[in-house]
Amino acid sequence: MLPRRQSGGKRAFAAHSAQSRVSPRRLMLGVLGALFVLLFYVNARFFSSTDARSGGAARSSLATADERRAALESKLLHDHRQVRHVVFMSGCAAQDRVHAEVLAYTLRNAGYERNVSHLAYGCSAAAFAALAGRKHPRYGVATHAFPQVNEAAYVVGEGRVTTTVNPRVVQQWLAQQQQRGAGSELAHLSARDFVALVDSDAIFTKKLDVRSLFREVEDVTDPTWFGQDAAWYWPKKAPLSAAELAAALPEGSAALGLTDWRAFAAIAPFVLELGVLEAVLPTAVAAWAALALDKRHLAFPLAAAHHSVPIGISGVLSVQNYPSRYENWDFVDDVTYNPCNESALDAGARRTALPSFPISLRARNLTLPTWLDGRRWSFFAAQVPPDVLHCDAWLFQEPTGRLWHLASHTNGYERVPTILRRRHTMSVCLALQAYNRALADHKAHFCPQGFNANKKLALALGDSAWPSAVALAPDGMADASPPVYFGDYKRKKPAVATANVDTANTDANDANDTAQDDVHFVFSTTCEPYQDWQSQVLAQTFVHVQQRGRLTRILSGCSDAALAAAIRLARETPFLHLHVTPDFSAGPPVNATASDDNYAPYNKPFGLRAWLQSANPPVRESVVVVLDPDFAFLKPFVLNTGRRVTRAKDVDSEQYDAHAEIVEGLRQYKPFFVYEGTRELAQVSDHVADGVAVAQRWSSYLGAAGFDDPKSTTFQVCPDCRATTTAADGREFFAVGPPYALTRGDLGRLLDDYCNMTVATRELMHRDSWMAEMMGYAAAAARHRVRHTTFDNLALAGKDDEYWAFVDTLAENPCADSDAPYVPAEVAPLLHGCHAYTGRDADGHDWVYYKQYMPTDLFACDSWLLAVPPPSVWTEAARVRTSPSSGSNASGDDVHQRKKHAYGLCTSIKVVNQALVAFKRRVCVDGFNANRRLRLVQPRAANELQVGRVNDKWLRAADEVAPEGVAAAGGA
Repeated sequence: MLPRRQSGGKRAFAAHSAQSRVSPRRLMLGVLGALFVLLFYVNARFFSSTDARSGGAARSSLATADERRAALESKLLHDHRQVRHVVFMSGCAAQDRVHAEVLAYTLRNAGYERNVSHLAYGCSAAAFAALAGRKHPRYGVATHAFPQVNEAAYVVGEGRVTTTVNPRVVQQWLAQQQQRGAGSELAHLSARDFVALVDSDAIFTKKLDVRSLFREVEDVTDPTWFGQDAAWYWPKKAPLSAAELAAALPEGSAALGLTDWRAFAAIAPFVLELGVLEAVLPTAVAAWAALALDKRHLAFPLAAAHHSVPIGISGVLSVQNYPSRYENWDFVDDVTYNPCNESALDAGARRTALPSFPISLRARNLTLPTWLDGRRWSFFAAQVPPDVLHCDAWLFQEPTGRLWHLASHTNGYERVPTILRRRHTMSVCLALQAYNRALADHKAHFCPQGFNANKKLALALGDSAWPSAVALAPDGMADASPPVYFGDYKRKKPAVATANVDTANTDANDANDTAQDDVHFVFSTTCEPYQDWQSQVLAQTFVHVQQRGRLTRILSGCSDAALAAAIRLARETPFLHLHVTPDFSAGPPVNATASDDNYAPYNKPFGLRAWLQSANPPVRESVVVVLDPDFAFLKPFVLNTGRRVTRAKDVDSEQYDAHAEIVEGLRQYKPFFVYEGTRELAQVSDHVADGVAVAQRWSSYLGAAGFDDPKSTTFQVCPDCRATTTAADGREFFAVGPPYALTRGDLGRLLDDYCNMTVATRELMHRDSWMAEMMGYAAAAARHRVRHTTFDNLALAGKDDEYWAFVDTLAENPCADSDAPYVPAEVAPLLHGCHAYTGRDADGHDWVYYKQYMPTDLFACDSWLLAVPPPSVWTEAARVRTSPSSGSNASGDDVHQRKKHAYGLCTSIKVVNQALVAFKRRVCVDGFNANRRLRLVQPRAANELQVGRVNDKWLRAADEVAPEGVAAAGGA
């Protein structure tokens, strides 16, 4: 067990006593001396109690008053004489920028509100501009350049230099400030005001407070200079040889004759009066030049000794070497909370209330390799990746509170003292948390589109330094092969089901309708990566809107590796059930000579049949809703509600009492269905029963679904339909697309024909039509007389036969600066991503959203989010333009089409981003990249995004609208 820290006087006395020898003669003399002192005390006590009773009380009262007055004056003096200016210095390297931002953040976060100056030396003009331009303005750090000081003469990280406080730079800064006169940063400071010189890699853990220093220092009366206790001190021994002292100090210096350096044994940080600094600085500069690199930390102590200015030795100014007896590590034994729990360290009052808690920490070399449990947790300031401030850079891994428990309550066979393990754990947790918070605060300002919060960086002892903190940078440490589509699959406790859920569009009546639970949503996919991300968007939005019922993904044609990945992912998305089938894309053999087809939509009818026949557990729900994988939920999809059915032109019925409601102070329509068929509205409802289904109208693509042509493929594959289905029936009941909502019984009855008629249609079309599957479904439904009620507002796909009139009356801008999509009551419950949406902002930048332009690794923890178009995309779409040829205004149809595209563009991107964030919060247990930087381009730039190796087309597109590392206008 290591001893607790000793004060300077005790340390000198203990060291001196250890050198003396105890003899019998000395022991006897000591006993006699003690007896003499005891007799003298008894006699003095007797006379004082008998001869001075009368005046003693008055003198005691007077002495007490004087002491109180002196104490009050001292307190007022100390309260007034706070540290008025903090100064630190460094070069302009990338690591210097990182250390400077961490220092400034922690200094301000600890409560320091006075001036701060960063003195950058040895920098080129470009390097200094880069340094000064990336400083967070909220920290209020004044940055000054001193290019004439050669940076190469002194480089932190060589192992030989132990301080960054360069007196030569400080001297030039003082001269610069004196030349500025009234405009100087020091104009309001007196010679008695304190300034602090700190190392550039310092991490402040508590407020820099002079009162705590005065309370601690006992060996110096009214000190004018404070410094951290130095390990180089030893009683009656000079820190340098006589020759070295003579070279570093002026001739005849008083310091040359010193026998005990206790009063000057300090290292940075230094807190000293401005007048004292000005007086000793020339001597410190001369000593700095004369000293070897590994001795330059002695420049200021030598100057103090030369000028006979004793330094108040403190143990709480800084800690950095936890085996040290000279730094005040006693606070580690005094803490009553777990320092590795962020919630505990957020309470800064706990640190302030603990006098022994250090003011700062230098994380130069925090490691304890002999402790096996703590070996992987280290921190080396010189190994911080230079690009760690990049928006896509990782944060640092942080230990959990269990490390503190292991340090405090286990005895491991390594025989590492508990006190060392606790000091190591405390140091590492303080450093990692300080860096992560500072990095996050910096990026929150300079990365207005978001940043990577994935905590993956580890500075382990013996590992190579990370040249880059960006996941897949060419010189990074991460392996790009094999690609990871869904990040880290560590287990994580699922979030509360109702968290971050939009319930604004949930009808109260629907919530109490148990029939909504009797619905099974199902969609069919392959194991292609592009269908993986589409499936996740669908599933995450299913949960987000609190959709009732069950959801199943049918997986067809997966390799063993792809299937294993899908099953592993299913553990993180328990709301998405999987059903695995063979690959049906080749189709069944048509004849002995026919070659295999390659038609992925075959997986839909054949996969549905396999699922309905062999699902485990069996499908029990009464209603099945068939979707496509490129769907996303905007609000709950409900059936059998009896809601109003209307024509598009009659949506505004002016019957506000019956058809409208007040939501958040605004009147809006109650949910309704838009029907444009030939039947009377009174005969139309959203009721689903045997023989009656509900689907989205697709007549703009399918026409009459082939029932208007006696020679059509529809009648060829379904001869029975000639007698039962007319052209009018085809348009009214069978020109449909997903979502298909029908009873489980109807689906089971038509599935065989759905499969067979899809194959027959495909063959009759010479395998040249992608819509053969939809035509096969229409023919099968007609043969089994499953008639569909077609609505125009079940799913928005960008088609002409959908209800889009709502875009002309929107009360809000759907492209507004909000992460949530704008979904008024008139909007369909589903998005169908089968068409592209485009728009242009006020700066002339083009925007597009289309599923085929998306990279396949969007759900990786380090991948970007989608860049969100600015609000001007909507305002530009709504603006009536003048035709350059005729001078007349553009038609209302043009404005409507632009609004339609703008709404689809912004809403699709926001919905996908919501799904990405929801997924990554669940799966990426160490954090994820929230940088909204991916602006899609046509055609797709590459299959994968691979942040760190992003294709130039995506980089150029991103930089065009939001350059990397440029703070938003007016950002703080």
